[in-house]
Amino acid sequence: MDKFALPTTEDTEKMMRLPVGFASPLWLMFAGAATVGAAWYWSRTLFRPTNLEALAETTEAVIEAVDDEVEDLAEATLELAEEVAESAIDMAVEVAEEALDAATEVADEVLEAAPEPVQEIFVAMAFEPVAPPAAPDDLTRLTGIGPKLAAALAEQGVTRFADIAAWTADDVARFDKALKLMGRVEREAWIAQARRLAEA
Repeated sequence: MDKFALPTTEDTEKMMRLPVGFASPLWLMFAGAATVGAAWYWSRTLFRPTNLEALAETTEAVIEAVDDEVEDLAEATLELAEEVAESAIDMAVEVAEEALDAATEVADEVLEAAPEPVQEIFVAMAFEPVAPPAAPDDLTRLTGIGPKLAAALAEQGVTRFADIAAWTADDVARFDKALKLMGRVEREAWIAQARRLAEA
């Protein structure tokens, strides 16, 4: 058969019976090369040695970066909270001042509308001096009372000798139980001592 002759129908049928290119040995070479390449790649990827020191350094660097971010976030949050608190205080002061001004205006209007004797009473009350609160006494001067017990009595509202001098039997029992004094009030004669010091 002439090699330049057109294929016959019989030759074409033979060629079409096989998959295209299946008869070529190049496909076997390509498949083998691909298998070897894939095996080499996965062996390098799966069995690659790991540098634990570098991994530890990377982990420490990540932890430090996270710590820095957390600190920055905490500082920013604290600054924001301080700003909000200052703004709230300023607003509260402004509202209080406006309310005081409004209340003063209303009081002035009511006072102007009131009869003259009532106005004189209000004026007298407004300028009546208010006595300053009395300074607390040194309760440690009483026998059996130390600084801690004096502080505990102050928390209960007892800060002066006159307060102890005015105690009744019920008060003695109440404080004895609340402060676990175990009869010290009567044993040390606190009431008598307090009366003497209050009168001095």
